[in-house]
Amino acid sequence: MNAPFHGSMTILGIAFEVIAFALIPFVLIRRKEPSSTIAWILALVFLPAVGAILFVAFGRDRMRLPARRKRELDALVLAELAAHAPSVVAVPGEALLAPGLTELELSLFRVGAQLTQGRPSGGNLITPLFGGNETYDAMTVAIDAARHHVHAEFYLIRNDATGEWFKERLVAAAKRGVEVRLLCDAFGCFALRASYVRELRRAGVHVATFLPMRSLLLQPVNLRNHRKIVVVDGEVGFTGGLNIGDEYRGQMAGVGAWRDVHVRIEGPAARDLQRIFIQDWTFASKETLVPSSYFPASPPARGDAMIAIVPSGPDTRAEAIERLFFGAIAGARDRVWMTTPYFVPDQAITVAMELAAMRGVDVKLILPHHSNHAVTFHAGRSFYDPLLEAGVKLYEFLPGMVHAKTMLIDRAVSLVGSANMDLRSFRLNFEVHALAHDASLANRLEQTFSRDLEESRLVALADWRNRPARARIYEGAARLVSPML
Repeated sequence: MNAPFHGSMTILGIAFEVIAFALIPFVLIRRKEPSSTIAWILALVFLPAVGAILFVAFGRDRMRLPARRKRELDALVLAELAAHAPSVVAVPGEALLAPGLTELELSLFRVGAQLTQGRPSGGNLITPLFGGNETYDAMTVAIDAARHHVHAEFYLIRNDATGEWFKERLVAAAKRGVEVRLLCDAFGCFALRASYVRELRRAGVHVATFLPMRSLLLQPVNLRNHRKIVVVDGEVGFTGGLNIGDEYRGQMAGVGAWRDVHVRIEGPAARDLQRIFIQDWTFASKETLVPSSYFPASPPARGDAMIAIVPSGPDTRAEAIERLFFGAIAGARDRVWMTTPYFVPDQAITVAMELAAMRGVDVKLILPHHSNHAVTFHAGRSFYDPLLEAGVKLYEFLPGMVHAKTMLIDRAVSLVGSANMDLRSFRLNFEVHALAHDASLANRLEQTFSRDLEESRLVALADWRNRPARARIYEGAARLVSPML
């Protein structure tokens, strides 16, 4: 190695060390969990170049100026809604009247209202949709029937046949004179062709990008809008775990069918999805929408479901969905049946699951046997031992990739949405879940969960303790970086 090159590398190394040590105060003022803070400091000290790059890209998990701006805009939208659609916004200290709910169910709806300023609503019809074909068919019917507007936001839209289907439906609606808005996450839709967006805009579709990836120095790339929302005419809404892609139809090469769940909501709760969309749209596009044009004055009752739409994101200090998960698991008396594709829980969720199983609650968790995220997969497996010892029943789904994010609590309460049971969804992503009290929905999810159990492998404690040393090493290494995931 020649001397000038060696000298340049030395200078570059010193520069990275200086930058890395200068970033340590920023790690400390985040005031995150000690494990996360220590992990970042160790990375900066012992791997200064890698640590500095990773922290600038992924470590700054609070959007200081953007978060403040979003909170301010959200407050303005809520103020407008309070004037034009007051039934959508909860009043602080308001009593929640919901006859027929158990104390646990009532407490979960109260928690959701206090954390999100949203008011739970009765009179809804909620229909589970299993897999891409069923979900996309239902979306096609709703979008093609739109009279006034179609609002959609997705984390991921692929350049494939399903992406083309989605574009064609939006273009057709816009050409009929329907107002169409599409909000794309900048990271998830990074590979979306520019021609795709141009075709939408030429047809009259309004397209906006959530947190454009302009520069690592301007904003971290790991704060993403992971929500999946479609609202048609303010009357019908969709949310859940599905993005727009062939894998959800089982058509992606080399990948088995992705098992996922969405819900179709008709009734007053669709307006809560509308509220979240408008808040996100206002932040991303800077367009101010007049609430009276997008919220039906008196939505009629469509069914018997009580629903609370619960959003969460890094622009708030209260991780609403994590708290809802914790409260549901901790308060369950009969069963906690959960499905999640990515499992990196914090100590609170882990302890809640262990204590529920120790109390005699039937705690079952379906996880993937094959995952598209290796580090997260192995990090999740590192949590198995204490859960199995406490009596939690863990199953790994064998046929394909399980991507559903569902939870069944006792007999009639269900949670379906976009949030995984991991630190990223709890702390970094913008997510949304539907909390529903509906016996029919719970029965359908129970039947699907039971069928998935038949196609899953029960993880036995004795066998798990005898797994190869190589697997233990992978899990330990993955868990070491799990606070940074």
